[in-house]
Amino acid sequence: MNDGGSPLSQLRLAWRRNILLRLGFGIFLAVAISTAIYTTYVMQSLRREAEQNLGERAERLAAVLSQALARPLFDINSAAVSSVVDAAGATPEVLVLRVLGPNGVELASYVSPMKEPVAAIHVRRQISFSDARRSYPVGSIDLAYSRQQMDNDLQRQIVNTVAANLLLALAIVLSIFIVGRRAARPFADIRTGLEKLTRGETDIKLSGIGRVDQVGRLSDAVLRFRDTLTRLRDAERELRDLNAELEQRIATRTAELTRTTQIAHDSQAKLQTIVDTALDAVVRMDLDGRIVGWNRQAEVIFGWQREEALGLDLDKTIIPPRFRYDHRRGMQRYLTGGTSGVLDTRIEVYALRRNGEEFPIELAITRVKTEEHDSFEFCAFIRDISERREREQKLVTANVMAEAANIAKSEFLANMSHEIRTPMSAVIGMAYLALRTELTPRQHDYISKIHRAALTLLGIINDILDFSKIEAGRLEVEAIPFSLEDVLVNVNSVTAQRAADKRLTYVINVAPEVPRYLVGDPLRLGQVLINLVNNAVKFTLEGKLELRCELRGKRDGKVLLRFTVRDTGIGMTPQQKSRLFRAFSQANGSTTRQFGGTGLGLSISQQLVRLMGGNIDVESEVDHGSTFCFDLPFTQSDAAALAVQDALHHGQAGELKLDASPRRTARVLLAEDSEDNQDVTRELLQLQGLDVEVVANGKEALERLMAAGPLAYDLVLMDLGMPVMDGHQATRLLRMDSRFSALPIIAVTSNALAGIRARCLEEGMQDYLTKPIDPQRLYTVLSRWLGMSMKVIPPVPPAQETASGDACATLGDARHALRELAALVGEFSGESVDYFERTQACLATVLSSQEMARLNHLMEQYEFAAAEKLLADAIRNQETP
Repeated sequence: MNDGGSPLSQLRLAWRRNILLRLGFGIFLAVAISTAIYTTYVMQSLRREAEQNLGERAERLAAVLSQALARPLFDINSAAVSSVVDAAGATPEVLVLRVLGPNGVELASYVSPMKEPVAAIHVRRQISFSDARRSYPVGSIDLAYSRQQMDNDLQRQIVNTVAANLLLALAIVLSIFIVGRRAARPFADIRTGLEKLTRGETDIKLSGIGRVDQVGRLSDAVLRFRDTLTRLRDAERELRDLNAELEQRIATRTAELTRTTQIAHDSQAKLQTIVDTALDAVVRMDLDGRIVGWNRQAEVIFGWQREEALGLDLDKTIIPPRFRYDHRRGMQRYLTGGTSGVLDTRIEVYALRRNGEEFPIELAITRVKTEEHDSFEFCAFIRDISERREREQKLVTANVMAEAANIAKSEFLANMSHEIRTPMSAVIGMAYLALRTELTPRQHDYISKIHRAALTLLGIINDILDFSKIEAGRLEVEAIPFSLEDVLVNVNSVTAQRAADKRLTYVINVAPEVPRYLVGDPLRLGQVLINLVNNAVKFTLEGKLELRCELRGKRDGKVLLRFTVRDTGIGMTPQQKSRLFRAFSQANGSTTRQFGGTGLGLSISQQLVRLMGGNIDVESEVDHGSTFCFDLPFTQSDAAALAVQDALHHGQAGELKLDASPRRTARVLLAEDSEDNQDVTRELLQLQGLDVEVVANGKEALERLMAAGPLAYDLVLMDLGMPVMDGHQATRLLRMDSRFSALPIIAVTSNALAGIRARCLEEGMQDYLTKPIDPQRLYTVLSRWLGMSMKVIPPVPPAQETASGDACATLGDARHALRELAALVGEFSGESVDYFERTQACLATVLSSQEMARLNHLMEQYEFAAAEKLLADAIRNQETP
């Protein structure tokens, strides 16, 4: 039975005759095998990477939980432990979280409500709490982290990869068959045409004519082959014609060569003229090191005439003796097949004039082929850079001087900070102590003004230091989790009183969509807002003041918040706005005279906002108020991150348990060289019932501690800048003795520049105080390290004067004094302050205590317009029956 017509036989025949079938099957098989191998490899790699990433996430979560639980476990704070465990349960991947005590007893736990069993990764981590002296094991955590999501993602990737590769293989095979069928048609036409040509027929038709691919070129070749056969009959006649034409062309070419030779000669002359007029020296050297080219600029630079220089050795002519050996060795290395680092590049070296003078040059060397076969020369382009070097040296010298001036300025600021803060500490401290003694109203008023003026001066000093650090590029913004609500509450507490004193409507609005927890620099953000609000209060006599925060959208994965401060104050002209953010300037001279200030607040605020990624914009109109606004990007945070941040930065000292009945006999050693600051600090400590001993330098402090022993004192206040031995050296020497490792040392310094706190902690000090010493800060630090509850003692009210009527008797009645003062402040008279001081007791008989307090504040700030309004209201009230 003949099986030639069976499907299997037809398939075999098609397999042998059709290369496209074999090609398609081979490609499909190769793609399928490579897909299987690739899919297996990728899935294994993805599984390992996913398991590794999942393990790292679980370890990171365990590390964060360990840090957050260390303090609560150390304090055995079950509520805090449960809060952290509940916060961790918000993560959907957490299946089980158990917190164990040091003895293995479970203190808190969380179990996921999932009912189906889920594969998980288990992590166990020990928890320890560290203070300044040692570490304590406080427990451990067991964490079961779900891997269900990872397995689902891997399974989905496997299915997608296999399906995509199979579809790709089928698409490739189908494309090969479609393209192959279309490509085979023109070849059939070519085969038919060649068969006709073998029979002598020239009427052939090809479908590939006009195509630009290989088929078109093959079709064109077949046609050209046909045309060649046709032209062979005329070959002999054409050959004779070509011979005659060739003779004519030879004659023409000979004439052209003659003309070309003449043109080349003329071009050589023009080229030499161009080289001679070049502004750089052009020197050519042959392979033997002799000079073969020398232009006019080379004559000017080096002092050798062309006739004198040609033929001389280059290294003995313009190369200084100290470079000649290197020149000869480099030439030899290059000619023997090596490389050269000076070819085809520009370098700066020294050259030699004819008179022996060395001078700097800019040198570029290239290789130029000559008319001889395989021969070349070196061409050097040389520029005298003596004047440029001199200018560069002047610039370097100027730069060095500028850097030295900058360093001197930084040192000056550091020294001035120390020298100013030391007496300021005595002024503020003495005023603080004086206000806690019995004073007459006039004495109390004088001391209060001294205290407020000193605090104002301290604020100016801090502004100048901030401005200098920004100007020197040494101020950096932080990126820590913080609560926006806490920042705005602090801004309100600092600025609300001044607005209330001027009877302004003060509103803080936060849009509901604004996130509560952010990552940024809360200290600098609060500083900017306080400056803007205080500035608005200063220039607003009446009306409304608003601080607003709203969400502007997202940018690069961060939320964009807009802060706006709007007032109804005096406003500004366009000219005043143009110089608003300049340092040490205000709107105009009258503004400075009426409202005061250094002009640094807005300049510092603008630069701080720019450091945080924004810019302050201003809209203002005269007598219609001003609007300051800026946009800042923040990364969103949460309460858990803020809790971890607080635990890391404040947990060690912020959660000490104070004794229920504090002992009032703690002994403190004060190391301070300034006698005024000794008195201030001693009085502040003795107000809290502490026993204080004073030494004048670090050496005396060290000797006193060594003689008394480690248990004689409960705490040391160590000034850093003292004669004989400073606080740094004294602390380092004391920490070398292990007996004093548990003795708290608190640094006290007038240096408020960056880096001092980190240095103090590194040297073994426990905390840091800056001068002038803030009593509240001092008592907080002492409470922290002595374990004693200390409260700030309020000022003693002034004693009531009984002779207030005498003032009225000598200065007229109270109503007359009220009208007289109103007239003076209405004229912005400088005598109004003195008059107010003389008549305070008299005015107190007709004004309430609240009105007197507001009037006193307005007169201190020279806010005469607001004072005039208050006095006018009081006069109307007095005249109304």
